[in-house]
Amino acid sequence: MPDRRYEVRVAGRLSERVRDAFTELDVAEVTAETVISGVVHEDEQLHALLAMVQSLGLHVVSVQQVAP
Repeated sequence: MPDRRYEVRVAGRLSERVRDAFTELDVAEVTAETVISGVVHEDEQLHALLAMVQSLGLHVVSVQQVAP
């Protein structure tokens, strides 16, 4: 799978502890959401990212592939 950039939007703002879980990704707060984005090299990495989001109890607003 070629590298693809994904953006995961979650509801609310993240605590420092939760932000630290996404060390290799960009995390930005916009309005009442937080955007977690980064390059995904293979399908397993995207699944692992979504599993981490779920395990942290975050509410996913959207997941989309974005231009690099």
